[in-house]
Amino acid sequence: MRQTLSHGWRFLTSKLHQPLPLNRRESQKLLTLLNDSFKRNLDRQYPPGLADSEYSPDDHFKALLRSPLFGSDRLRHASPSQKRADGHRDAAQLHDLMFAVKAPIEYFKQQVATGAANMDLAKLALDSQKKKALASASLDVNESMKSSGIGSVMVNWLWSSGQYERLDFLRDREFVARLMPFLVVGGQYKPIWEWLQRSRTLSTVQTQTHEAWVLFQKDIGSMVRNLVKSETTYGQGLQSAMQLFLTNYKASTLLSPAPSFLTLSMNNHPAGSFLIMEWASNVTSVQLQAPVIEKFGRSVDSWASPHLSVSYGALIQLLLNREANNPPVQPLITAFESFETSLSKFERLSVVRVGLKAVEVLLTQGSLKEAAQVMKTLQVKFASELGADDELPNPRKEDEDAALRSLNLILAT
Repeated sequence: MRQTLSHGWRFLTSKLHQPLPLNRRESQKLLTLLNDSFKRNLDRQYPPGLADSEYSPDDHFKALLRSPLFGSDRLRHASPSQKRADGHRDAAQLHDLMFAVKAPIEYFKQQVATGAANMDLAKLALDSQKKKALASASLDVNESMKSSGIGSVMVNWLWSSGQYERLDFLRDREFVARLMPFLVVGGQYKPIWEWLQRSRTLSTVQTQTHEAWVLFQKDIGSMVRNLVKSETTYGQGLQSAMQLFLTNYKASTLLSPAPSFLTLSMNNHPAGSFLIMEWASNVTSVQLQAPVIEKFGRSVDSWASPHLSVSYGALIQLLLNREANNPPVQPLITAFESFETSLSKFERLSVVRVGLKAVEVLLTQGSLKEAAQVMKTLQVKFASELGADDELPNPRKEDEDAALRSLNLILAT
């Protein structure tokens, strides 16, 4: 009876407290099981690929480590030797801070090597290198940016930190806007195309809320706009930027299932409207090839709303025929007069922006009569918007103010 009770007790305790593995193989097996379990739970809480950086596991762990529970009353009860060590650590932190301010690029590389780099330090390093390039006396801006190699440093950091694969860094549009010029000037288009292609694919296969989907599409649109803007300023110019746009646009139309108008609009409208306005602002100094303009013009209907498409198309025709004795302003005027008050605020502001850009082009060409006709139509149809120039999306306010001042003189005579 006693042996039976003893055997039963040992059996029960063995179930409550499993014995440790007896050999290396069993230890490795247990560690593998624990790792797999941890990864499954981590993926369930933070799905890979589209996890918002605001809720990433890295931030979760950092928040835990910053908890006051890890250091609340430590100094109060610390020994003299601990306090001296803490004093040395504080001095080291101050030294690091001064190093980060004085040499942000070198400091960022150092932090990459130790695994402590983050987005704030990356943006600081990019800003610093941009300012250094602008202030360079021995090299032009592009050569200085290219020779810095900071674009490669950032791409390698994104790769080593796992962000290259997750694409969560695309949510930080400020970072992307700072990084893109360095990639373009260095001819590093491969990672850009990879990010765009994978972003488009992920947006069609991953389950997410409508709000998250819209935000993701806008991230893609912002990246494409940064690409063409950087190509215009630091790359091969507007012609090349328009070709890059068309390459990306074609890729976006080949998705399966076929993308909706909303998808194409959010992905392409920011970059497309930028290119039109940039062309209009530099129409006298930029020569675009006819086939490129033709392809670009055919794409407008796919990513611009019907009202904006008509306005953009009329402005493109004006740019193509601006030097004619009678510039074709009637299509613009007809389009503006036909618009109803049902236009969204974004559409109304965008139409006004197109109209003001047309006025600017006409004034540059000396077509004062036609400029006055377009301006009078805008004043009648969009009176409230003309009183809110500061709300226009990315306007060239100085140019538009100059155009308005010139028109006021014309209308007053």
